[in-house]
Amino acid sequence: MNKTMQKRIQKLETMLQSQVRTAVVFRYGRIKRLCGDAVGERHIAITSRAATAIPHVEQCEFEERVGPARPGDELSFCVYLCSEEDNGDKS
Repeated sequence: MNKTMQKRIQKLETMLQSQVRTAVVFRYGRIKRLCGDAVGERHIAITSRAATAIPHVEQCEFEERVGPARPGDELSFCVYLCSEEDNGDKS
């Protein structure tokens, strides 16, 4: 292979590597809510996570905390599972 072709291949490989994106992660699990009398800004943090048999899916435990959230994974989404006592329904 001549040098021109090698340089072109290297350039294309570099371009492809810079365009590789991280995969979107699906996280699901139970959430522990703060008590109702907590005031101020709140955020949800992951307290534990475990891989599943499905790629890019994690089973987690979440906790609601007081204060602003830290920057996190923007390419992920979470499903929070709570019991009736935790979701605010008092009926």
